[in-house]
Amino acid sequence: MSSRSFSARLGALLTSVITLASCAQAQGNDKTPAKAAQAPATVTAPAPAPLSAAERKTYLDAGALAWKYFEKNTDPRTGLTQATPEWANTTLWDIGAQLLATYSAKELGIITPEDYQSRMSKVLTTMEKAPLYRGKVYNRVYSVTTGKTGPADGWSAMDLGRFLAALKIIATRDPQFAAQAERIAKRSDLSQVVFQGYLHGEMTGSRSRPYRFQEGRLGYEQYAATGFKQWGAPVANALHFEMNAEPFNVLGVPLYADRRYDDRLVSEPFILLGLEFGLNGSLRSFAQNVLKAQQARFDSTGKMTIVSEDAVSQPPDYFYYYCVICSRKPFVVGTASPGKERDQPRWVSTKAAYGWDAIMPSDYTRKAVAAVAPAMDPARGWASGIYESNGQSTKTVDINTSAVMLEIALYKLRGSQPLIQDATVSLR
Repeated sequence: MSSRSFSARLGALLTSVITLASCAQAQGNDKTPAKAAQAPATVTAPAPAPLSAAERKTYLDAGALAWKYFEKNTDPRTGLTQATPEWANTTLWDIGAQLLATYSAKELGIITPEDYQSRMSKVLTTMEKAPLYRGKVYNRVYSVTTGKTGPADGWSAMDLGRFLAALKIIATRDPQFAAQAERIAKRSDLSQVVFQGYLHGEMTGSRSRPYRFQEGRLGYEQYAATGFKQWGAPVANALHFEMNAEPFNVLGVPLYADRRYDDRLVSEPFILLGLEFGLNGSLRSFAQNVLKAQQARFDSTGKMTIVSEDAVSQPPDYFYYYCVICSRKPFVVGTASPGKERDQPRWVSTKAAYGWDAIMPSDYTRKAVAAVAPAMDPARGWASGIYESNGQSTKTVDINTSAVMLEIALYKLRGSQPLIQDATVSLR
């Protein structure tokens, strides 16, 4: 399949179900949260070992390779970067990722301070002027050529959470853009999104009237809520994963499923929390078991297992969730529609391999990093991963893999320190 036909197909998919987590649209009962499951023991991140000169070069090279995606796929008119090559749109989640990728590239010395200022200023100015969905909240999708709303109407609380997280990090780490970042964050009416302590999305689709739904499941819900919390939103219920957690065993590893069903338990939200805000306490313990379950599958099958959500150029969906738990099923591949799990494709996620190795390094994560070496493409950047069956690259590049790889490189070169520290993510 050509890259053009892949991008067109993925673009169509993103238009119909554009957010990472709102595919779980079954509404939980916001009024009567379940009794909290017994929390794991509190765990604190250990002090990191200093990097050797060779390790520093490895991460700098990884970041430089990731930046190639932004060099090739950013529109100079708006400063926005395409979510996938040749699809001239981006999601609000990806705009947040782009902000953090650009900051990381500057801090790593991959781009000059002047280039950084030009790029960041362009993106922020575009978003300060971008139209809001029904004048209330940032839309799910924006055109990278015009900065106007894209083909999917409505808002995603998960995507908005990542965007708000990125804005807070930029405002905290870079005073020159603090006032502008704050103005942008305050454009959205968060009272439309947050009520009863939970996050809600809104969609139009083919319905005659917009409809809202509780959005987010264990993992992504806590990450997105952390972004909202940075700007004063009352998201206490969404922050505490125990509120909707039910014990669930995966290959002998004690985990939690979401009592609201339609789980999408993958690696990414835990990795992002660790990179950006710090990950300690009971949520870190939960994350450790998410990783342990993946290692348990490797131990029992011999197949390297590092799962996440990714763009993968395989029909019919081209975007998949390889889950630790998906709709109460362990290690299945989820599609855009909940309850339609499948067995293929299976891949080892590049950003998840490097991300776990950054925040929870072990012999297993080091093996995973070595395994995804074929995902390096000198011309296009990092592919989303390698296929589990043959170890070959997915040959699928996208903004999310590229941005997270830049964040990982900066995290490691900062001495394994998060971009900002928020004690909320310890949940203790």
